[in-house]
Amino acid sequence: MNPGGLLERVEGTTISAASPAGVADVLSNVRQLRGWLDMIEGQCARRQTEHFNNGVGLPARDVIARGSHSSRRSADRAADRSEVLGKAAAVEIELAQGRISAEHADVLANAASRLSEDDQATLLEQDNELAQAAASQSPERFKRYLNDKVRKIATEEGRERSEHHRDLVSVTRGIDARTGMGYINATLHPDDWQKLTRKLDAEIAVLRKVDEHAGKRTDQLAAVALVGIMNGQKLAARTPAEVMIVVDLDTLTNGLHADTTCEYSDGQPVPVETARRHACDANIIPAVLDSDAMPVDIGHQNRLASRTQRQALRSMYRECAIDGCDRHFDLCEMHHLLEWEHGGPTDLDNLLPICTYHHHRVHEGRWQLQLEPDTRQLTVTMPDGTHHSRNLPDHINDRRNQTTTQNQAYVNNPATALNTPVEGQRAEEHEPRG
Repeated sequence: MNPGGLLERVEGTTISAASPAGVADVLSNVRQLRGWLDMIEGQCARRQTEHFNNGVGLPARDVIARGSHSSRRSADRAADRSEVLGKAAAVEIELAQGRISAEHADVLANAASRLSEDDQATLLEQDNELAQAAASQSPERFKRYLNDKVRKIATEEGRERSEHHRDLVSVTRGIDARTGMGYINATLHPDDWQKLTRKLDAEIAVLRKVDEHAGKRTDQLAAVALVGIMNGQKLAARTPAEVMIVVDLDTLTNGLHADTTCEYSDGQPVPVETARRHACDANIIPAVLDSDAMPVDIGHQNRLASRTQRQALRSMYRECAIDGCDRHFDLCEMHHLLEWEHGGPTDLDNLLPICTYHHHRVHEGRWQLQLEPDTRQLTVTMPDGTHHSRNLPDHINDRRNQTTTQNQAYVNNPATALNTPVEGQRAEEHEPRG
């Protein structure tokens, strides 16, 4: 890669006169330059850490914050990113080439931080595989890929991890000497975090409609919502305090296996023992999947999707149904393929979770959506007839990809495939019977 050449091409482009192809070319060059700069920042951070460990200078986080005029949080992310990239050379190369973003590296750093030192080494030993996965996936999907890796690598039992989380909860508070304003920093157990987040989201949705708060950022509305909840002055008529867990039946009954799905509504992994404990908790909503990752279909005659229908859809979709969009399911709207006013029923076969942006594209932009009800394969066509995409819900697609991989392993080496135990099962259960 030639950073100087890339910079020359960017500087030599008149943006105001650029064609669509020209804009795309500039953005591609910028992406590569940004990746290279992020790599250099990481190398500087590691070098500064060496100096600090030898008793010279400040910690890398402080140097980054001062040198880049960034916030402490941003400097912390950069320092954590540099540390993990120092142990994952192939991932760092992908970053330097602009094939992945700093966000991918941050996701890897976050995943590694959840593991013990030995387990972290096990994860990062898969450097080449991690680099390939990052280069072929969005940061959100790479995060899910890593969550699955972490789940399989972690040596602690699920219940022990959950209890360990209880020991890590904390709340720090104080007064900012510069502004005089109070601050709160909380680290919460995943269950409590999920409940608080749902309450905050419900309040924020109502506050957005209040003239007094027009134009405020989401973080500002969250602060207003939090104070309102603490003071008993919440505006939402009904707060959706339930936590949803998506888990497949085999995992729930028999434990971890190669195709395990066990996660909160936002995609964060849940220990199996925690999911089982929550099965008798009235505030936890389990969405149980069959062997094909399909939920039970529930019809409804109302115009709006019921809570149960949304839960069924969430068990299939982690995010917007349009291929390539990583907008989370909880931020999506329920779209009727055949509009309600045209006789379209509010049934699962006629519903899709679509983010606000793509919902506008479907209605105002006249994108055409065709859903195959038996498989839920979605075909998207542009107004001019151009094919946009064809894809399955991510839960179903993940399951089919896993099955394809296992079938290919059998084709390549039937004896090995038959005798390779699925996680959590005994090898002899897979031996061919004579």
